Formats: sequence, structure tokens, C-alpha cells
Amino acid sequence: MEKTFIPKDLWLRFGCFLSGHNYQILSECSEASKRDQKKITSALVIITLIWSIIGYIFSNKYLNFGPWLSLLGSAFMAVLIVQIERQIILSAKLNSWAKFFRVLLGIIVAVIGASIIDQYLFANDIQKIAQASVEAKALKESNIARNAYQTAIAQLDSTIMVEKFNYQKIQTQVLKLPATLAGGGGGRKYDSAGNLISEQQSSRIPNPEISNLRAFQASIASKISVLENEKIQKGQQYAAEVKNKAKEILNRKPGFLDELNALINYLLEFDPYPTALIFYLIWFFFFLLIESLVLIIKSNHHENDYEKVVDYQQNIRIRRLMALEDKRNAALGSESMISSSSNLIDHLPR
Repeated sequence: MEKTFIPKDLWLRFGCFLSGHNYQILSECSEASKRDQKKITSALVIITLIWSIIGYIFSNKYLNFGPWLSLLGSAFMAVLIVQIERQIILSAKLNSWAKFFRVLLGIIVAVIGASIIDQYLFANDIQKIAQASVEAKALKESNIARNAYQTAIAQLDSTIMVEKFNYQKIQTQVLKLPATLAGGGGGRKYDSAGNLISEQQSSRIPNPEISNLRAFQASIASKISVLENEKIQKGQQYAAEVKNKAKEILNRKPGFLDELNALINYLLEFDPYPTALIFYLIWFFFFLLIESLVLIIKSNHHENDYEKVVDYQQNIRIRRLMALEDKRNAALGSESMISSSSNLIDHLPR
């Protein structure tokens, strides 16, 4: 049975793949250069593993990617971190600005990492605070809907009251009017001596003003009925709207910003001790130190033979380019002299 061939320096190859160093050159260098590479590789592996986990958590919990796409998000985060660290590793010399921006980036990354990890670890406690925030939003929306409903109902009640007042005013006018009026044709007849001969009662007709007022009163009653129905419909509409809005908000899953606000509130709750804040600061400084690990290694690093070989190759390349430039200038000078000689011969005086 054939044995699987595993290179002895597999870790070194892997480290060169992560850091961007040339394995062919490094493999021929001293053990000191290889040791420096292994330290950088270990730091990169630690940082990459941690941020791969954070990338998976963020993709799965907040982006709702699912397991497989979350793995893709984890790989993306790992590649991103490695590329950031390469900016430090592959720099020949680190100036103050490079260190400043790397520390600043480390602080930002540490805040993000600590926040995501704490939101995951304190999920149950944060969920309670976030749910309370969601319920407060639902109550706020309900109050807004209630205020709008109360304003509309107040307007309807005012209109109904005015119409009822007009109705009652007409009713009072109707009661003051006589029900009938004399229609004519009545009276008494007397003879020449003044004796009563006959007497007829005058006919009575319904008061037409009352009928007009009653018609107007009926239109007012109809309008009042319409307004009352509208008031009932608005009440039903309000109840349905408040119920649906509250249900929608309460069923809404808290997002990243909701949980981040809840985390901030949770960290600032010293009840009875600031345990959550202390735990957050521990994670923050842990991420900050991890992010600064490559920078610390690079800052305390002394030049090894790998870097001297790279510098030597660069110097050799520069010298070759300079030699090629000298040859080119010499060739251009020779061509210029030949051209001048030919021009002189062609233009000799006759």
C-alpha cells in the first residue's frame, strides 16, 4: 500500500500562502527566518479562525444566509482579514502613520467583534430588552393611531352635536306653530232684521310651514344617522388597525441595530454590578490584542536572512537595470556619432 506523501514543511508552505512570502526563497534560508514565518503564521491562524467564527455568526443570525451561505460569509471574512494583515507583514518598514492606522483599524475591528460576540453570548438577556423596545414601539404606534382616531371622533361628535342642536331648534319651532290654518268658506248669514239665518264653519288646512320644517328635520336626522354610522366604522377601523399594527411590530424579528441598541442598554445597566460591561471590555481588549499581534511581531522583528535575500535580489535587479541603461545610452551615442559622420561625408565641399 502506497503511503500518502505529506511534505515535512507543510506548515511553512501554508504560512507562506497566508502571508504572501516566497516559499522557494524561504526554504533555503536559515532556521531563524523559518521561525519568524511560523510565528506570523500562528498569529494569522488565530486571527483568521476567530473572524471566521464571527463571520459565520453574523451571516447566519443577522443576514439569514443559512448554513451554507454562512460558510461562504465566514470564508469571505477570513480572506478579508488575511489581506488586511498582509499590508503589515509585507511592508519592508513600518512608519508611525502605518502603525497609527493599524491600531485605529484594530480598535474599530475590536469593537465590531466584541459587539457581535456579546450579542451572541448575551442573546437571551438582549432578547428581553429588544422585545421590550419592540413593545414600546408597538405602544407608540398604537398611541399615534389612537390620537388620530380621537381627533376624527371629536370632529364627528362636534358635527353630530351641531346637527342635533339644529334638529331640536326646528322641533321647538314646530311646537310653537299652529297645526292647521283657516282655509276660508265659513261665516254667519243674517237677514234684514239682523236675525241669524245660517252659520257655517270655515275649513281648516294643515300648516304648510310645519311640513317644510318636518322635511328639513328629516334630512337632519338622516345626516345624524350617517355620521353615527361613520363613527362606528371609524371605531372598528381603529381597532383593526391597532391590532394589525401591534401584531406586525411584535412579530417582527429584532435586527442587528435593534439588538445593538439593546446591548448598549444592557451594558449600561449596573444592576447591581457592571458585570456585562466588564465582560464586554474583556472581549474588546482580547480582540484588540489579537488584532495587534501581527503588528507587535512585525514591530519587534529584526531583519533576517530572508529579507536580506529579498533586498539583495532587489539590488541586483536595480544594478542590472542600470547596466542595461548604460549600454543603451552608449549604443545611442554610437549611432549618433555614426549618423554625424555620414552626414559630414555626404555634405563635403566640392
